[in-house]
Amino acid sequence: MTYKDIIVEKRGRITCMILNRPERMNSISVDTGNEMLKVLTEYRDDPEQWVMIIAAAGEKAFCSGMYVTEAAKKTAETGETGGYTIFKPWTDMMQSIQKPFICAVNGYCIGGGWHLVADSDIVIAAENALFFDTHVNIGLINGVESAGFAYKMPLGIVMRMCLEGKHFKVNAQQAYQWGLVSEVVPNDQLMNKAWEIATHIAEDAAPLAVKGSKKAILGAIDRGPTEGIPFTWEVLTEIQNTADTKEGFLSFVEKRKPKFIGR
Repeated sequence: MTYKDIIVEKRGRITCMILNRPERMNSISVDTGNEMLKVLTEYRDDPEQWVMIIAAAGEKAFCSGMYVTEAAKKTAETGETGGYTIFKPWTDMMQSIQKPFICAVNGYCIGGGWHLVADSDIVIAAENALFFDTHVNIGLINGVESAGFAYKMPLGIVMRMCLEGKHFKVNAQQAYQWGLVSEVVPNDQLMNKAWEIATHIAEDAAPLAVKGSKKAILGAIDRGPTEGIPFTWEVLTEIQNTADTKEGFLSFVEKRKPKFIGR
């Protein structure tokens, strides 16, 4: 399928969704969000797709968040500021998917662009990545995105990013230092690294085990230590007798690469 605002590339069991509005700093319009929702739905429902990379075209920006020009026009026409609502369908979808997401950030990552970072499982950044927020500068609340960031990095830093707005910017090395990203690479190596990580997962990890690990970790965080650790024991039993688990044991004993099938 051909999209207007995004590019989708598939290699084997890996889907790569690329925001493709570099002339608009890859801001997300109504149409962009609808296209993203379609791609995410297909990823969720396709048993042959095991990993997704999220990236952006161009060198200047990963994502500048809401397409404010469009939102402002609609506000002038209707008298109501409804820009927030266009993000909810695809962010809800992304948060509901147990398959892994790898986010490759280049250039500016602003405001609503944080959603993609907050909801990804592995985040890497190019050396030119820069994270900041402008919600309060245009009269909006940064709530959902910043809450997601607060699970990944120190609360005080997130608060400063949100409350000081455009005046407090976090560069790639600071993002690494504060735990937002797991690796910083040269700009021209960003996508190579993203595909490398995705390939490790798609070719050498059992998909049910990957999904179960994500479910266990996030579920434990949601529940806190007292209930979270027992919850992880429950998740372990979900794949105990699957074909992939048996294959993993047999391949280890037989000293060969396992052939996982996702069942």
